[in-house]
Amino acid sequence: MRWPFTTRTEFAEYLVFLGVCTAGVFRASWLWIAIAAAILLLLGWPRYRELFAKAGNIDADYRELAQLAHRSGQFALAFGLYAKARTLAVVLGAKLGHDCLFTAGAYGFGVAAGWLWGVP
Repeated sequence: MRWPFTTRTEFAEYLVFLGVCTAGVFRASWLWIAIAAAILLLLGWPRYRELFAKAGNIDADYRELAQLAHRSGQFALAFGLYAKARTLAVVLGAKLGHDCLFTAGAYGFGVAAGWLWGVP
C-alpha cells in the first residue's frame, strides 16, 4: 500500500482539516476556524519562508528610505514611506485569510455532515 502523503507536513495539514471538520460536526466554537488557520500558517511557514523574507526586505527598504527622508527634514515623504512599509503584513494577512477560507469550508462541511447524520 502506498502512503498518500509525500511529507509529514501534508499529513499534519490533513489532520488539521479533519479536526476542523469534526468540530463542525459537533458544532464546536467558531474559534476552531481561526486556530486551525493559524496552525496551517505555521505548518506552511517553510514553504512560504522565501516569500515572507522578500516581503520583509521590501518593508526594510521602505523604512530605511523613510529614515533618510526624516533626517533630511522631509517629514511628509518620510510618513508616506513608513505607511508603505506594510508588505509583510499584507502577505501574512493574505496567507492567513486563505487558510481561514479553507478551514471555514471544512467547518461548514462538518456542520452539513452533522446535520445530514442527525447529530444534535
